[in-house]
Amino acid sequence: MLTSFRAKKSSLFFWFIIVLLIIGLAGFGISVGGIGGRNVARVGDRDISTEDFARAFDAERRAITERLGRPVTMAEARQYGIDRAVLARLVNEVALDEEAQRLGIATGDEFVARQIRGISAFQGLDGSFDAEAYRFALDRSGLSVREFETEVRREATRELVAASLQAPARLPDVAARTILDFLGEERAFSWVRLGPDQLEEPVPEPDEAELREFHAGNEELYTRPETREITYAMLTPAMLAAEIEITDEEVDEAYAADPDRFDTPERRFADRITFGTAAEAEAARARLDAGEITFDDLAAERELSPRDIDQGLLTASDLPAEAAEALFGAEGPGIVGPVTTPLGPSLYRLNGIIAGQTVPEEEARRRIREELAEAEAGRQIVGIARDLEDLVAGGATIEEIAAETPLEAGTLALNDDTTEGIGADPAFREAALDGTEGMETDPIELGSGGIAVLRVDAVLEPALLPFEEVRERVATDWTAAEIRARLTERAEALREEIGEAGLAEIAGSLGTELQEAGPLSRGESAENAPPELVAAIFELEPGDTRIIPDGDGVILARLDRIEAFDPRPEENAAALAAAAEELDRQFAADLLALTTQALQLEAGLSLDQSAIEATLSSMP
Repeated sequence: MLTSFRAKKSSLFFWFIIVLLIIGLAGFGISVGGIGGRNVARVGDRDISTEDFARAFDAERRAITERLGRPVTMAEARQYGIDRAVLARLVNEVALDEEAQRLGIATGDEFVARQIRGISAFQGLDGSFDAEAYRFALDRSGLSVREFETEVRREATRELVAASLQAPARLPDVAARTILDFLGEERAFSWVRLGPDQLEEPVPEPDEAELREFHAGNEELYTRPETREITYAMLTPAMLAAEIEITDEEVDEAYAADPDRFDTPERRFADRITFGTAAEAEAARARLDAGEITFDDLAAERELSPRDIDQGLLTASDLPAEAAEALFGAEGPGIVGPVTTPLGPSLYRLNGIIAGQTVPEEEARRRIREELAEAEAGRQIVGIARDLEDLVAGGATIEEIAAETPLEAGTLALNDDTTEGIGADPAFREAALDGTEGMETDPIELGSGGIAVLRVDAVLEPALLPFEEVRERVATDWTAAEIRARLTERAEALREEIGEAGLAEIAGSLGTELQEAGPLSRGESAENAPPELVAAIFELEPGDTRIIPDGDGVILARLDRIEAFDPRPEENAAALAAAAEELDRQFAADLLALTTQALQLEAGLSLDQSAIEATLSSMP
């Protein structure tokens, strides 16, 4: 299903996050110098500026950085599609703005004021609105009161439009029940495995005629796929770095410039609930200690979702001093607090601990030396690539290129079975598939940061490999197939002997162990059972049997019973209600996403790709 609008949350929580992002971005130095005033997109008469796109992109990249616990480079961010996702979200928002204007929907001053007063970042310790804190936060962000309140009004209006579109989005109750009937059904089964030692007599050695017949009857096993014989020359940073000398002084300078890089602090997963007063926090802690309520139920009682309370992965430096001391002073998971924080008295639930790591200095210096050498190699490759372009343009062959440049020559038989080395590089494979036989290609930029050029010497059509060339393989395959055939034949005979007792007597007669599993549902695994067996069990009726291959043997399995999903137990009723709610939520999200797409088409959407690329390239 579509997911564009599935991250719905309460308005108060949304604006709380907005304020945190505003404060976090203050002084961060997002710059789109040289492209200010341009727009990356237009929907109808409304523009999305380069500044808005840069700010949204950076906020999303930093959020992912926080979740991963390491910096996300620009290349990674674009590989993950963050730029496209952010742009799509901004376009959707502007499309809703256009629709709100067309419908004449607007949000009143009183509602905007109430939303802002409800943001905890703008409240004092007593929980009331603090005008000074409000102005201070906006001053730090570089936003005026009018700009911020305009954005609050726009978002609130979008919520009204979205809510009106999603209001009728309800699926019949039978939808959730049908899904849980399927997913909640459980099955119990038993099986025995027949291996080569269960054969009544060993498989004889095949003669030449049998092997040739098997080879001819299984051509798909011995047919070479289309293969391209390639001659290439390549150079990677790693190849060049081995020849580059890095001085101790350069290593010392790099190490001193970022000493914390090799010292990862301890990190802790935690949830937080903030209260208006210390008395409320103390009372909540007492209820938790007495076992009257769980942390999750306490959050639900205060209308907070799991996403609202999730603090992610924290370091001590992420927290105020008192909170850091309390949370990082705890010996293990559990409830911590109440603790005084800028947002008010808070209780934390410590969920997990990731110990800090320090890379020994000798190892750190070794890594730095390698990185500096590869970085220098990358710079040198840029110059070599220019020379390579000139050589290829001048008609140089692979052999001449290898003689005149640091590139090293090699040959490769490339086909669908090639999964290692340069033949696994996507850009190299694409060039090889598109290459003209007998001609050198244009220079190729490899995924490793290196460069290459190739020539397709010949294209070999799919062909059956000669029997003499694969005789040993054929003999091995024939023996395995013969063993499976004989074991299947014996299993077929044994299934006729299965009575009411099931497979117990069969296992005893074979001198093997009876295996049992379940009841388990679809998607679950059973110990010692291949996934194919579990899947097959859900195709049977009680008492039915199935024979499936398993390595060098076969499995004879029987479905013993089916346990249908029962909606009456409390936990199942809750699961049914949750499934219905989730289906409605996804249906509403899909409806809203499809509607915004239609609004974009109706209003007219245009993108300025050059402005998008300029914005991204200008960011750190």
